[in-house]
Amino acid sequence: MIRAYFFILLLIFFISLSNVCYSQALVNPINVSIQVDGATRFQQINGFGVNANTRAWEGKELEPALNLMIDSANATIWRVIVETVYNWEDKNDNNDPFTFNWDYYNHLYETPKYQKAWDMIDFLNSRGITKNLMINFMGPVPLWMGGKLVKEKYEDEYIEMLVSFFYYARKVKHLQIGLISIMNEPDIENEGPTVDAKQYVKLQRKFIDRMDSLGLGDIHYVAPDVAGMGNGLNSYVPELMKDSVVMSKMAHIGLHSYAGYYANVDSALKHSPYPQTDYWMTEWNNWCNGCDDGMLGEYNYNFAAKSIGFLFEFLQHGATAGIIWEGYDSYYEHHAPSPFSYWGILAYDTATRSYTPRKNFYAFQQVSKFVLPGSWRVAVSNQSDSLTILAFYNETSKKLSMVGINKSHHPVNLNGTLNNLPVVTGFETYITSNTENVHHVADIKVKGKSFKTLIPADCIFTFTSP
Repeated sequence: MIRAYFFILLLIFFISLSNVCYSQALVNPINVSIQVDGATRFQQINGFGVNANTRAWEGKELEPALNLMIDSANATIWRVIVETVYNWEDKNDNNDPFTFNWDYYNHLYETPKYQKAWDMIDFLNSRGITKNLMINFMGPVPLWMGGKLVKEKYEDEYIEMLVSFFYYARKVKHLQIGLISIMNEPDIENEGPTVDAKQYVKLQRKFIDRMDSLGLGDIHYVAPDVAGMGNGLNSYVPELMKDSVVMSKMAHIGLHSYAGYYANVDSALKHSPYPQTDYWMTEWNNWCNGCDDGMLGEYNYNFAAKSIGFLFEFLQHGATAGIIWEGYDSYYEHHAPSPFSYWGILAYDTATRSYTPRKNFYAFQQVSKFVLPGSWRVAVSNQSDSLTILAFYNETSKKLSMVGINKSHHPVNLNGTLNNLPVVTGFETYITSNTENVHHVADIKVKGKSFKTLIPADCIFTFTSP
C-alpha cells in the first residue's frame, strides 16, 4: 500500500513537472532575428503543381477536385498521367513503324481509356492550363514490345505508339499540351519500362525527331523523371547532355524524391555543359507506407510538415518547381493488385464519390497559393535550426512572400529587417498547424524596414504583402 502511494506521488510529480515545462515553453518564446535581402537573388520560380491521373476522370465527378486545386491551391503545373499497361497498342498497328495505320489508331483513341484523357486535358485547357500541362506515361509497355523493358528491335514501334497519342491529341482533338515526359522512373522496375541512360537518350532523340517531322516541334520536354536523384545526376543527365538536339528541346530536368534533397543537383547542373539548365521536382512528398498498396496513411500535421519541409529543401537548393505526388486518390493499373492509391492531397470518398482536402493539401497551399510563378527567391539570413524561412519577391505583382516552418515546440519572437526591396507596409499572416488550416491570423505592420511578430509553435506559416 505504501509502495502504491509512493508511486502515485511520483507520478503526480512528473506530470506536474511536464506541465511546468510545457507552460514555460509557451511563455518563453525563442528570439530570432532575420534579414531579407532583395539584392541577393537565386532562382526564379516557375510554379507549383500536382500529379493527376486521367483514369480517375468520371464525367463531372472530378471537376470540383481539379477546380479546388487550381482556385484554392493555385496549382499552375499539371503532370497528367496516362498509363501504358493495358489497352494501348496491344497488337502492332502494322509492320511499318514510320507509317501510322490510322484506321487502327482512330478506333483506339475513341475508346473509354483515351476519352478520359482527352476530356480531362480539355477541361484543364479550359481552365488555362496549357503550356505547363505535361503528359507523362507510366507503367510497362505492351508485352510484344518488351513489357518491363523496350526491346531494341521495337524501339521505333514504341516511339510510333507514343507519338500517335500526341498527333491525335493535337490534330484531331485540338488539345494544348506544352510538355512531355516520355516515361516514368526508367531507373527502376514497373513504374515505366526499365531502360538505362544510353537507351533512354536514344529513345528521347527518336521521339523528338519524329515529333519534329510531324510538325509538333513546338512541344518541349522534361526528363529523365528518374526515381533516384543520384541516378539522374550520375548517369541519365550526363547522357542527355551529350546530345545537343535533345538539350535544345529540354525545358527542365525532372527528378523525383520522397526523402528530401539528398543529391547535389544545383551545383552539378551549374557546373555542367549546360549551366543554365534548371530542374523541377516532378514527384515529391513525404514517404507514405502502404499508400501505393491500398492502405490509408497517416495524414496528420507531422506528415504534412515533413512533406513541406522537403519542398523547402528543394527550393533552398535551386528547384524552380515542385509537383506534389499526388493530387487525389486514384487507381493505377501498373500498381495492381493494389486496389487503390491513397497518396492524394485530396481524399476520395467512395460512398459520396467526392473529394475532400487532407492536412497536406493545406500545407501545400501555404506555399503554392502565395509564391506566384515568376517570383525570385531572395536571401534570408540568420535563421535558427528549428526555424526555416524562405522569401520570394515577384516583380510583376510587387508582392513579397515569406514561407516557413517552426519545428520547435516553442513560439518564436521574430524580428525582421527588409533590405533592398520596394516599400512594404505590412504582411497578411496565415498558419497551418495541428488545429488550423491556412488560418488568417493577425496582420503584421512594417515600420520603416523592420517588423516583429510571434510565430506559434509547431506550424507552417506564410507572410505575404497585400
